Amino acid sequence: MWPIKTCLLVVGFVGACALSMVYPIVGVVNYMMVYQCNPHWWWWGKPLAQFGIRYSLTAAVCLIVGMLVSSARIPKSRILFGEWMVLLIVFLVIIMASGLSGTGMSGYGWSLIDKTLKMTIFLYCFLRMGGSRRNFKYILWALVFGTLMIGNDAYNANADQFVDGRLNSIGGVDFRESSGLGAHMAAMLPLVGVAFLCARTWKWKSIAALAGILAANTIIQCRTRSAFIGLAAGLVVAVLLAPKGWRRRIYGLMILAALGAYKLTDGYFWERMQTVLRPTEYGEDSTIQARLELWHAAWLMFKDYPMGVGVGQYKFVIEQYDTGEFTHAFGLPRRVTHNTYLLCASELGFHGFIVFVALMGLSLLKVRRCVKLARDSDDPRETRLFAYGCLLAMVIYMTASAFTDRLYTESFWWVLALPVCLERALLHELLARQPALQPARSATATDDWAVAPGRDGEPRIAGAWS
Repeated sequence: MWPIKTCLLVVGFVGACALSMVYPIVGVVNYMMVYQCNPHWWWWGKPLAQFGIRYSLTAAVCLIVGMLVSSARIPKSRILFGEWMVLLIVFLVIIMASGLSGTGMSGYGWSLIDKTLKMTIFLYCFLRMGGSRRNFKYILWALVFGTLMIGNDAYNANADQFVDGRLNSIGGVDFRESSGLGAHMAAMLPLVGVAFLCARTWKWKSIAALAGILAANTIIQCRTRSAFIGLAAGLVVAVLLAPKGWRRRIYGLMILAALGAYKLTDGYFWERMQTVLRPTEYGEDSTIQARLELWHAAWLMFKDYPMGVGVGQYKFVIEQYDTGEFTHAFGLPRRVTHNTYLLCASELGFHGFIVFVALMGLSLLKVRRCVKLARDSDDPRETRLFAYGCLLAMVIYMTASAFTDRLYTESFWWVLALPVCLERALLHELLARQPALQPARSATATDDWAVAPGRDGEPRIAGAWS
């Protein structure tokens, strides 16, 4: 007899897969929840292991079928792909072709190609289905509930899940290591905060508040400096760019969150964080020295292989470089760059790095466009807050990624795609109010909507083409 939670998992997952055939947005949420929580790792998912269920694949297939069968429920848009998606496809091609110009391919490299291909397909569905305000909110709350479940798992973690006092092996497959888990939860904090501020009832506010508390607790349990630096960068941006009409609430929420998080910390946490502020002592910290040596090796690798060593090849090619006594202590099989940008440059070459930076820059540009479009949206105040939350999540994740590997992590790409979803949602609202818009095919037109300034200097939609 299965436990009650196992039965609930079966009913919930099967029900979500069935509903996604009729309401494809349910398929997006289902996939996101499975990715964040990974039922295989929970005790109540163990009884189902014998059936070999591939949760992510099943959820993705049902989502795609739902989008084909129930196409009427896909938010209307004149943008089939858009510049961001086109760049992502180019990036995928670079990854797939990197083995030809690199040092060869390994089983690990093929697994990364497979993962990136599936991620790209899902991101296309993610962008299409997230192109309305209601669906954008569903995606936002999927991240809130995922954060809640990961945080609860971390709160109830066993002693054997801690290595050197740091939490590991929590949540989905991309959160098995403390630095990655801490970076993800740090990026979720501003999105959870946005959900809290936008919630209209205290029931939903309490859910978001609990998710935020558990996220902060998880970050502290991870004791990772990458997340701490990311949050510090996010805090600066949060203070400087808080949208008008929300500033008092945002500043008050940040103060309460900071005080609450401080109460959860311990001496060991601050002992690790203070090393960031003492560069003169970096030479005495073996972990910092190991990372500096690995970064230097990655840079040398990039200079030797400007076209890249190939996807997944860094961990093998690094053996050709003498990275010093500190990294030898960790052992060659476990070597990683601990830097997303150097990993991209060393494995995918200068052209892959340029496209990667262009994707991040375009995501930031999308935030700016969303702010400009906010006035003509159905809810300008809420829209500005959404854009603000997307910006903070990107700043935190992109900063933390300089100290951990997130290049092939799905949640990192979700955060980059959120502003694209929001822009599509805003254009969907404008399209609904102005159905007679004509295509704009000027010399400066792109595959995005052309936005022209109105009489008052505010942006006005001029047209689109796909």
